[in-house]
Amino acid sequence: MRPNLRTIALLTFLLLPGLCGAEELSIPGPNGGRLSVIADFPSGKGPFPAIVLAPGMGYHMRLPVLAETARALAAHGVAVFRFDWSYTAKPEGRPSDDLSKELRDLQAVLAAARRHSKVASKNVSVGGKSLGSLVAWRAFAADPSLRSGLFLTPLCGSVLKGEAVSPEGRRNYPGFETERRPMLFITGSSDPLCAAPALYQVAASGTGAGRVAIVEGDHGYEEPGLKPPAAEAARKRNIAAVAALSAAFVSDTVDGRAK
Repeated sequence: MRPNLRTIALLTFLLLPGLCGAEELSIPGPNGGRLSVIADFPSGKGPFPAIVLAPGMGYHMRLPVLAETARALAAHGVAVFRFDWSYTAKPEGRPSDDLSKELRDLQAVLAAARRHSKVASKNVSVGGKSLGSLVAWRAFAADPSLRSGLFLTPLCGSVLKGEAVSPEGRRNYPGFETERRPMLFITGSSDPLCAAPALYQVAASGTGAGRVAIVEGDHGYEEPGLKPPAAEAARKRNIAAVAALSAAFVSDTVDGRAK
């Protein structure tokens, strides 16, 4: 059975403690220029466990999925560093073909997070949305010190004709089958880029460390079949569920409680 995501989201946000606020940072970009970063901190002095969240290809750090997830994580005692890719500073900018530049961007933000005085440098996780989930996976696989991985609207493929399931997920998240650190993948029930059966197939190929959550909605956790104001209410509800699930997962893993 699916968890009652609406109940989880409501209870989580009713119980949120106070937040310290956000810091706007600018760090040297490894691909030239500078990277814009927002650091969201819990209340208190820290040092706090932290997570770096990578954006989607055209889904920047201030949009609701990342902003609300950051807010929920900070309210659960986890500092969050979200940022925009260096290519977005250029007209008609696009990600590199092999995502190597984006990986360097993410690794630069991870390094900046670890250097921050409010961060427990040995208690850092990584996550991302859509294209950001691909880059976050590469950073996660390359750095065994990262505590956990959070992958929002992953790119795992759609169900093909008959009973066949797309192998895209295994290609996009190579090495998943042997990874033992905690991981959470959250897709939408009608996401054309990551059908639930395809994601479940990927999860079944692993060690059991990878968790799957399905919320309502498409690749932006929206429900296009609805008309306003129901569509906006559904989008907010679905994103709240994503934020609540993400906060519960990461706060457990960074404290060492989740195995």
